[in-house]
Amino acid sequence: MCSCILPEERYGTRGGEYFMIWQIVKKIGLTLFRNPQQLLLLLGLPIILIAILGAALGNVMNGEEVTIDAKVAIIEHGDETEQVNRFINDIENSGVPPERVEAIQAATGELAPIKLLKESVFGSEGLKELVQLESAKPTERDKILNDDSYTAVIEVPENFTYHTLQNFFGMENAETSLNVSRNEGKQLGSTIILEVLQQFQEQLTLTSFVGEKGISVDAIQVDSEAISGEITTIDQTQPVTAKNYYAIGMAVMNVLFLASTIGSYAFLEKRLHVFNRIILANVSRWIYFSGVLIAGTVFGFLHLLIVFGVSWILFGVAWPNILAFLIVTFGLAIAVGGLSVLLTAISYRINSELVTNFFQSIVITIIAFLGGSFFPIGDSFKTIQFIGNLTPNGAGMTAYLSVLRGEPISSIWEHVIFLCLFSVTIVVIAALSFPKRGQTA
Repeated sequence: MCSCILPEERYGTRGGEYFMIWQIVKKIGLTLFRNPQQLLLLLGLPIILIAILGAALGNVMNGEEVTIDAKVAIIEHGDETEQVNRFINDIENSGVPPERVEAIQAATGELAPIKLLKESVFGSEGLKELVQLESAKPTERDKILNDDSYTAVIEVPENFTYHTLQNFFGMENAETSLNVSRNEGKQLGSTIILEVLQQFQEQLTLTSFVGEKGISVDAIQVDSEAISGEITTIDQTQPVTAKNYYAIGMAVMNVLFLASTIGSYAFLEKRLHVFNRIILANVSRWIYFSGVLIAGTVFGFLHLLIVFGVSWILFGVAWPNILAFLIVTFGLAIAVGGLSVLLTAISYRINSELVTNFFQSIVITIIAFLGGSFFPIGDSFKTIQFIGNLTPNGAGMTAYLSVLRGEPISSIWEHVIFLCLFSVTIVVIAALSFPKRGQTA
């Protein structure tokens, strides 16, 4: 006849409880490792997303200069020189005093709008390296419009210069406009060309107003040399690159999937009556409860270390303060453990995986958006930033970014304390939701 030694008899009551908790943590760990597809999804997905998002949004996030190679055609439906001469001839025959005629003749050559557009705008140092300007004949219009290599086509209507000069000198109030055709396939370049033309139009309008009112052009010019000042850097923190940002964003988001995974495994054990056998073995439900909590915390901590470790190797995401990094990681891992227990308790209570599936498919996406995992939306909307910091991933991300910028460790305590309080709160809710002995069937 053989005898069976229970954990309590072998290690004592306290030792038996620790042994059972260890067995529960070990069992959850083995379940994770025996499911390579789930493990690859938990660890591989954030790495892939970091690489994709970091590369795709690197220029925007890092503030890097975007290179533009725009090809613009300008089509004139009329000769500007002929229009300038016609305008001068009209001035001479209009009975204007001779000194006024001489002043207008001297200014007309400098105010020819299309000449200004070609030489002073598109020929300036800032644009001539970015924009390739070509002059074309009206007969080439259809061919150019069908050529996808052009970013924009500017058409100058007949008598455009003539009417513009009349407006300049108050001779007539005629409407003048340029016709611009944009290539929607080159949205960035065409948008910039349109902005340049709008600024050019505003400058022409201002010049016309100044000339009409008899104000000296020099009076509205800003002398940059007369402005003195000193540039002082007030932000001494380290910049955060796109790879750094998305390494944090994807890590704090994907670690939440671990909580739902552990909750699903725990509910599977209920369906297989493993939990009932634990209860029948006179093991307290709180031991199982504690085992899930510790498992979620331990594996959440390891998950974050692995993701950030790979990010350091592949993307160079280095932490200036390892202690602060480990403190934030541990705080976020505790929150993951609390979520694992909460999802397990509610699933046991309602006897369904509905809550776990809802959390995995919808809730994580929402709080990831609010927490800034996809884009730093909180920088533009402070209300969303405040709400995001009330989520575990948002608080963790803010703390991680503080560490990455090289801020002192005191800047992260607020978020770490929140993560701990968040964990305690949901653990209490889970304890109240966890089914009692007679409700486990």
